[in-house]
Amino acid sequence: MPDELRVVVPGSDTLLGPTKDALVEHVTEYSRGLLREAERLEAMHRNGAGPVQLTVSHVRDASFAVRNNLTPSKKDGVAITLWSVASVTGISTGWFANQTDHPWGIAGFGLSAIVTAVSGLLGYLR
Repeated sequence: MPDELRVVVPGSDTLLGPTKDALVEHVTEYSRGLLREAERLEAMHRNGAGPVQLTVSHVRDASFAVRNNLTPSKKDGVAITLWSVASVTGISTGWFANQTDHPWGIAGFGLSAIVTAVSGLLGYLR
């Protein structure tokens, strides 16, 4: 049986069935995010491998972070790959910059600079 926490939302007794269901769904979703963020904050401050001990300040700080969208976003595999490509091609751009006395060095510099810029931008926007 899942944990149950009774929450009274003033004014929710006048809502009709589907609207009340949507409110319950969103409050539950917000609560899950709040608890996840509070646990993340607690883990940052915990020393050692002791049990999780959430405090009022963890919940209060997590609520502020969730409401103001300050929680760290999770990057997906594609974004991580794009950032990795940008890093590697950034290094190759520097190497090709030292080879500009050869025609292939100029072409390599231009191509790697473009790939670095595009993959870095796409990884950032993703």
